[in-house]
Order: sequence, then structure tokens, then C-alpha cells
Amino acid sequence: MRRVAFGDEMRRLMTERGVGLRALAKQVPCDSGYLSKVANGHRHPSADMAAKLDELLDAGGGLATLQGTPHAPVLDGGLDAELFELAARAGTSRLPDGVLDLLDGIVDRLSRDYPTVAPEVLSERGKTYLTNVLRLLDGRVSLTEHRELLVRAGWLAVLLSCTLFDAGDKVSAELVRRTARRLGEQAGHGEILAWSWEIAAWFALVERDYDDVVAYSEAGLRHAGATNAAVQLTLQAGRGYARMGDRRAVDTLKAGRAILDRLPRPDHPEHHFVFDHGKYEFYCSTIYTMLGRDDAAEEHAVEVIARCRHADGSVRWPMRYAMANLDLGLVAGRRGELDRAVRHGRAALQPARRSGDLLPRATELYGRLEQGFPRERRVAEFGEQIHAARQALPSGGGGG
Repeated sequence: MRRVAFGDEMRRLMTERGVGLRALAKQVPCDSGYLSKVANGHRHPSADMAAKLDELLDAGGGLATLQGTPHAPVLDGGLDAELFELAARAGTSRLPDGVLDLLDGIVDRLSRDYPTVAPEVLSERGKTYLTNVLRLLDGRVSLTEHRELLVRAGWLAVLLSCTLFDAGDKVSAELVRRTARRLGEQAGHGEILAWSWEIAAWFALVERDYDDVVAYSEAGLRHAGATNAAVQLTLQAGRGYARMGDRRAVDTLKAGRAILDRLPRPDHPEHHFVFDHGKYEFYCSTIYTMLGRDDAAEEHAVEVIARCRHADGSVRWPMRYAMANLDLGLVAGRRGELDRAVRHGRAALQPARRSGDLLPRATELYGRLEQGFPRERRVAEFGEQIHAARQALPSGGGGG
């Protein structure tokens, strides 16, 4: 069975001690909103924060030892595994009660863990869950249940494709992406189809196939409707246009914002398949950087970095934080500001959680600096950092 999560134990101790969130936040001291997210499993506290909370709640070290324990259910031989096994062996014409709800919770938690949990960890979980869902599809279920399982499998597949790519396994990422597209087609689910095309556009962007970025984005928009996927597809096309120096990139920013403003504000903006206003700022930063509109790029990148930080100084969105620093590094490099360019480049490599396009863009910054500042020691050291990061990937050198 899985270990008790940090947030669960923290809430139990607070109830037992009769301590409220605001009172506890004052004692730390920290923002009560941040503490609420820790208690509800939406944030993982730092080791120092965990130790402080352990001390204040008189937990005797028991709470601190749970620091980093996932709030989400993990398939580890516990209840989740048992439910899947029972469902797979049921041999009846319907799924056992609770299986679809369980899958919804799993997909939601994995998607919300995407910004902060290591892609290797998420990939292993995603593979396990997807394998089990595909086993259920091979069993005796009703037509309605078959379609519902296809939808859950589709969401798991689009997420797994992203985490595999982030981990440097491009071949597997593409294979799983194609599986997601087929699952979306079989289920008749437009948004899954749309995300499968968006991921294809992202892969093409990293491979510098910019015409394909636009083409794949437009293919996805034919399925997306007025959804979060439509916003991201529109702005992904914008990045393709920006890379080609096409001013239609600016038009996509306006079009994407128009779709975004019609969508409800998300309760969980950390969910990978939700597009929030902070992500819009991030796309503005990148698109303006690619277009060479440095003042606008800098303004948006600074805003992105400010939004990425919690009140306690920890980074909420490590991948956005890293990419915005690369945008600022490229801007500084074009302005001839070597110190700032290298500083932002190094800052981009600090977060452990990295997007699959981080190292290719860091390599782009390194190439620009090497060209502008030949034989400069700081540039060479930055290049060595990138090389070390690439070699540390599980694929042994992928990511650009």
C-alpha cells in the first residue's frame, strides 16, 4: 500500500492540534494560500519547509519524512492495482463500480503533476496505467464502457507522449502520440485528437520543421472546437510562423487570446491540458523572442518569471521559468550583454524538471553567444553545462 501523503498527514496533525491555516502560516511565516496548497496536495514543500512544519506541529520528525511523498495514488500493488486486476479478470459484461472514476482521478493527478514531477517518474506511471486500461479494453465490456475506456486511454497516451519526449525518448514519444491519435479517432473524441496534433506540432518545432508546425496545428484546430487545445494549437502555429519570420505570428497571439477569454478560469492551472493566462504570457515571451521583438519579449519574460515564483521563493512552474530565462538570455545576447545572457542561460538549466525543448533552445543560445563572443571562457563553460545536461538524460544524449 502507498505511504501517507504529506498533505494528508499535515491536515490530520492540524486537526489534532487545533491549529488553523492562517495561524500556522503566521508561525512559519509564509503565505496561507501556499500552505493551503501544501495541505491539499497541490504543492510539494521544500525540505526546509517540511522540517519547519514538522517542528510547529510537534510531529517528532514523522511529517518531515513524508516530504516529497506524492499526494496522488501510485500503482504500487495497493488498492489501485487490485481494482485494475479485478476489473481485468472480471469476465463480465460490465466494469466493476468505481473503475472509471478511479481512472479519471489518475488522469487528473498525473496531468497536474506534469509541471513539477520528473518525466521519468511520470512516464513509468503512465505506461503502467495505460497498459492496464488497454487490458480492460480487451475484456468483455459494454459498448458505452468501451468508449469511456478509449477516452481515458487517449488522455493517458497524450500525456505519456509528452513525458517521454521530455525524458529524451523521442522515438517512443512519437509512437505513443500516434497511439493517442488512433484512440481519439476510435472514441470520436475531438479534444484528444486535437492534442495529438498539437504534440506533433511541438515535436516539429524542436526538429525545426516550421512548415509542419503550422500544418499540424491547423490539422488539430479542425478537431479542437472552443477548448484549451484550440488556444495552444493557435499559439503553437504562432511559434512556427515566428520561426519563419512571418508576422502572422502576432495575429495568432490575438486569436489565441480571443479563444482564451471565452474559456472559464481553470481551478487547477497546473493541469497540463489546461491553458491559463500565465501560459499565455509564456507564449507571448517566446513568440516575440523568436520574432526578434526584444522589448516586447523582455517585458513578457520578466512577467512570466515573476508569476513562476511562490511567496517562499520556490519555483511553481520550473519549465516556464527555464524557457523565459532562455528568452531573456537570447535578448541579452542580441544586445551584446554577455554577462546577462550567460546568467539567464545558467538559470534556465537550474530546475530539475525540464521540457523536451529546453536543451535545443539552450543550445541555440550557446551558438549565438559563441558566434558573438568567440573564445570567451564563460560561453565555453555554458556549453559544457548544456553538454552535461544532455548526457544526463536517460536516453544518453537526446534532447537536441
